Amino acid sequence: MRTKTIRLLIVAALLQLAALPVSRSQQINPRFMDQSWTARWISCPGAPDHEFSVQRFRKHFDLRAAPAHFVVHASGDNRYELFVNGKRVVEGPARGDLFHWRFETLDIASQLHAGSNTLAAVVWNFGDRAPMAQMTNQTGFILQGDTDDDVSTGNSWSCALDSSVSMLPPPPALQYTYIVVGPGERVDGSKFPWGWETSGFDDSKWQRAQSIVAGAPRGARDSHSRWMFVPRNIPLMESRQQRLARIVYSKGTTSALPLPVGSGAPGTSSKKEERLRRFMNSIKSQGIMPPNDFLEGHSPFTVAPHTEVTHIADQSFLTTAYPELIVSGGRGAEITLTYAEAPVKEREKGNRNEIEGKEIRGFRDVFLPDGGAHRLFRPLWWRTYRYVQIDVKTQDDPLTLEDFRGQFTAYPFVRRAQFESDDPELSKMWEVGWRTARLCAHETYMDCPYYEQLQYAGDTRIQALISLYMTGDDRLVKNAVQLLDDSRTPDGLTQSRYPSYLPQYIPPFSLLWIGMMHDLWWYHGDADFLRRFLPGQRDVLGWFESRLSPSGLLGKLEWWNF
Repeated sequence: MRTKTIRLLIVAALLQLAALPVSRSQQINPRFMDQSWTARWISCPGAPDHEFSVQRFRKHFDLRAAPAHFVVHASGDNRYELFVNGKRVVEGPARGDLFHWRFETLDIASQLHAGSNTLAAVVWNFGDRAPMAQMTNQTGFILQGDTDDDVSTGNSWSCALDSSVSMLPPPPALQYTYIVVGPGERVDGSKFPWGWETSGFDDSKWQRAQSIVAGAPRGARDSHSRWMFVPRNIPLMESRQQRLARIVYSKGTTSALPLPVGSGAPGTSSKKEERLRRFMNSIKSQGIMPPNDFLEGHSPFTVAPHTEVTHIADQSFLTTAYPELIVSGGRGAEITLTYAEAPVKEREKGNRNEIEGKEIRGFRDVFLPDGGAHRLFRPLWWRTYRYVQIDVKTQDDPLTLEDFRGQFTAYPFVRRAQFESDDPELSKMWEVGWRTARLCAHETYMDCPYYEQLQYAGDTRIQALISLYMTGDDRLVKNAVQLLDDSRTPDGLTQSRYPSYLPQYIPPFSLLWIGMMHDLWWYHGDADFLRRFLPGQRDVLGWFESRLSPSGLLGKLEWWNF
């Protein structure tokens, strides 16, 4: 009876799927789709073209009145974030390749007002440590005003090369495995241009940006740009605050701690209890034990000078998020954040709920506070974690940790299918499975968000089916079909994973790409979208057909037969 009930509910979900609308591409001003832009790619003078750098750009402009609409088109290489009057409005670009370089189109009118306004953007290039999925030409940023060329990028924008950020390689404990997600970050707060994105920041000493080349769409005549623009075809990622659940471990050493209970002269039981109470209060005052509601954002706590403390926070489940740490004071201190799926003993994870006798190993970021108030540390790229270890080492100044939280990010799927069972284990499997599917879906599908973040055709076909069953949203599926088609080589095969700056071929994955399109047609139709890929499908089948033996079977094939 239980199996029958589950089967009926899944059929109901599929019937619901058929009624969901098929996605449509965002409308773009036609003039930016067939001719070169007036906006130019810009960079900061003296910055390297291909090596690691973080560059910041600003543009002031005046408006007579708050506009009803103010549309801009923006992109960057490797990545960029755009701010309007101090508010982050977009992160991009959605990943592609140089022949299909995505740009974002957004209406920023809600962030503008009459009078002076400021656009600000940060752009970075991780150089030879960039994620494997990140294509690149050279470091740059571009913004095109839809109707107002005054805001378009060129030498009217100011810029500064940010020396506060440097890269951290994976720690030795992770070097035994395949890691291609990019580096950790070290931020020196004494060099960071605090408030750089706001209107009131003094940029009088910044340089004028240098022009690289005019932006141009794919197919534009006589374009000199190697970035061939195509519009972003997926929505912006979901972004919402996410609180860690609890502190599961704390320890620390300080030159100012009182002696522990039992180390002095014997006393009465009440005196021992009083000494214990004072001792615990002293530990909390030194920042060695944070208040219970610190992770809720209500109770800052201060780490005393010349103190080393370690706290381990448990999200209680795996997530993908931008960690955000807010601190005050603590000039000369060092804060290290280490992100892990689970505590480990040697190389074994075991029960991920247990931390006894284990340690936290993983990617890490380092922040060096400058002593200022309410400093926010947030890395340029999101992290994957269940556990976060916070190591603090102070110097002469006390450090106040005001808040620590995550900003969840993933593709904005909305679950529409339902599942019910009288077996609680099946319900838990459903919950865990859906969370896994979400964490492996961002601007592309990903085989795993912690180690690789690559879109493999074999993994993606399964993930695409889950998306269609659970949500009816076909946009990320179509994006995957398009990207894998973009990867095809002259002999017909698709690459096994794409985007990827290192080519890899697994011939059977090209057949799974065809299967993915069959799934999309079966569940969503949209023959007009799929028809354009028929030549590529025939090329893949022709590649296999040319390798048939006289018996009609395939023998040994090139590359990796997974």
